[in-house]
Amino acid sequence: MSIKVNKNTIKCAVFDLDGTLLNTLKTINYYLNTTLERHSLSPIPEGKCREFVGDGALKLISRALDYLGVKDEEIFKSVFADYNRAYDADPYYLTEHYEGVKELLLAMKKEGIVLAVLSNKPDFATRAAVNHFFPNTFDAAFGAREGIALKPDPRALLSMLESLSVTPEQVAYIGDSEPDVLTGQNAGVALPISVTWGFRTKSQLLSVGARIFAHSPDEILSIIKTDAK
Repeated sequence: MSIKVNKNTIKCAVFDLDGTLLNTLKTINYYLNTTLERHSLSPIPEGKCREFVGDGALKLISRALDYLGVKDEEIFKSVFADYNRAYDADPYYLTEHYEGVKELLLAMKKEGIVLAVLSNKPDFATRAAVNHFFPNTFDAAFGAREGIALKPDPRALLSMLESLSVTPEQVAYIGDSEPDVLTGQNAGVALPISVTWGFRTKSQLLSVGARIFAHSPDEILSIIKTDAK
């Protein structure tokens, strides 16, 4: 696919969080398995956990219990509550930012690009993680909020852009998963970028229509600033 991107048209970059800015897979897998163990259930391998993430904690627990063959609604409610409680108590355990991400964000700020985060992680945890790992960096950070549909529904993104006084035609949306690809498409952003260092393979992203890829953080600004052939 050939694209033409004028750097002057991109005023804002919106990032996914887990798998894009932060490597949280070990964190998620750790709290998932310690919670399952508390309920006398088998652990989930990290590779399988990678497949389950991306659509919020509710879907994560649902997929994990389906994988284990557990259908009991009361067990689901208890595991979900215990997982959230454990995660929120120490949300940064085993979490790291990806190499090169901080340098990318600094370079983007120097270019005058408005920076934001949109995640399916709970809103409190999203804001806390952004403030902890990237203080004084982002102009907005939204997570999952009651009454607002999760990605790939575009409404949370469109609401964020309105609050930042930018239009989808001025936005690069960057993420690592199928919901991120679809969110960019559904919102009609100018430049949807899929990263290949996160929780999904390139082939998985291609399967839902991803066409523009960054293989390292420094490539993102190059894509925004340079006409791609």
